Amino acid sequence: MAEHILQPDHANQLVEYVRFLRRKREQCVSEVVAEFKEIKEMRLFEDSYAKETVEGLLDGLLAAVRTAVKKDLQASMNSTVLLFKQVLEQSEKSGVAVSTDLAATEDRNLLAAVETWESGMTTSSAAVPQLRARAANMKPAAVALAPVGQAQDPKLLEELETQKEANAALHDKFQKLQIQCTGILKTNTEMRAQVNSLTAQNNALTSSATGTDESVAALQGQVAALEAQLAAAREAPPVAHSGVDSLMSELQQAQARVSELASSLEDAQAEIAARVEKTKQFANMRQMLAKKNAVVKGLRDQLTANGIPVTGDVAAVDDD
Repeated sequence: MAEHILQPDHANQLVEYVRFLRRKREQCVSEVVAEFKEIKEMRLFEDSYAKETVEGLLDGLLAAVRTAVKKDLQASMNSTVLLFKQVLEQSEKSGVAVSTDLAATEDRNLLAAVETWESGMTTSSAAVPQLRARAANMKPAAVALAPVGQAQDPKLLEELETQKEANAALHDKFQKLQIQCTGILKTNTEMRAQVNSLTAQNNALTSSATGTDESVAALQGQVAALEAQLAAAREAPPVAHSGVDSLMSELQQAQARVSELASSLEDAQAEIAARVEKTKQFANMRQMLAKKNAVVKGLRDQLTANGIPVTGDVAAVDDD
């Protein structure tokens, strides 16, 4: 059996702990004896008892003994846990790793050695021989093998650390670039949506302008019809008539008709010019188209500056 000699201070502490546990053990035995004594003195008065009475006495004694033993064992367990935690706390403060061998606590040889050592202790303060048995069946520590393929040169290690730091910095830059790219893509998406909205508005305004152009075309058609009627009246062949008066009357009527048609033509042309060049609605429409074209052009320039090709879009044209 392997042996281990403790330092004097540690050996004295072990002796004090064994004496503490011995007092706990004697106290537990005394409580059990007291329970039996109480049953013997307080309940046993007859020379003979029925089976049911004996069973009741034994059940009551069992319950009392079980409660006392459980209470004492629980207290001993709690005190042992606290003591072991004290050892662990001191080892952590000292930076020492502690390991346990629970299997050794049930080794019969070690338990017999502890029992022999404890039975040789006296209650006096005389020196107690140490417990020489090793408490743990410690296995020899495995020799750590040198890592295969790992560089041991200080320069190489320094370069490796430098590369790790550089890689970490590059990773941070990459993360920041990803965030920036996400923001740019989001901005570009919003700009595309604005361009589409402005294009739709531009098409609507163009449709409105087309409706105005249709009105102008209708007026121009009326003017052309009047001009055709005037030309037909001028080129109409003279009608044979016997009377000079009737010819003169028809000629005067034709001239009056021509003057009326010419006056209507001039009024229609003046109305067309007024609607096209002097109406506030048309001027506002032209101004709105000019502003929308400027905004569309600015957005297209921003998209081009951000490297986004603009395809399938209507180019902005400045109206003079």
